[in-house]
Amino acid sequence: MKPWYLALLACLFCFAGPAQATSGLSEKKFEDIFEIKTTLQRPCEKNLSDDCVRVDVRLQLDASIETVWQVITDYQNAAKFISNLKSSSEIPLGPNLVQIEQVGKVGWAAMHLEIKTIYKVNLFPQDKRIVSVAIGGDLKTVSMTTHLKPHPSGGTLLEYSMVSDPGPWAPLSIAEGVITRQARQSFADLTVEILRRKNAK
Repeated sequence: MKPWYLALLACLFCFAGPAQATSGLSEKKFEDIFEIKTTLQRPCEKNLSDDCVRVDVRLQLDASIETVWQVITDYQNAAKFISNLKSSSEIPLGPNLVQIEQVGKVGWAAMHLEIKTIYKVNLFPQDKRIVSVAIGGDLKTVSMTTHLKPHPSGGTLLEYSMVSDPGPWAPLSIAEGVITRQARQSFADLTVEILRRKNAK
């Protein structure tokens, strides 16, 4: 069993992995369009004793909802534009229902591990919403939602939430910093690909 914090970080790979740089972004600083909040839920669910980590992300993107949707649902090609994804594959299970299997490369201090994650992903194209649940791999309980909305000032607002029961705890103060850095890199990488596809049209 891999350390819980590495498994938790791998959750972000479902549609975004760590980026090596934010080149290609607009002149606006990434921090100006990106918000992240991490909280501890006690208990994780009613009548359960375990705790959960919740991660909430808001990202303003200078691209149409359709372009953003195409990128975040391009699971089959995700490893081509997400730097720390070793592989990503998609198996259709039904209309707007897919199973995603990914192997992510995660580094933490001197450790470098590969994290396998298997998700059942429900797609809601009309609402531009995605609901994902981990069903196998190196993770414990994980659920994620992604929702795209028109931004009042133009472009697209991406809202992402993840709730995970990672098992034995490390202090949240440590987890918070790690998760925040990982998420910032992950969504920066995603933003670069979205803007690349927008500009290629």
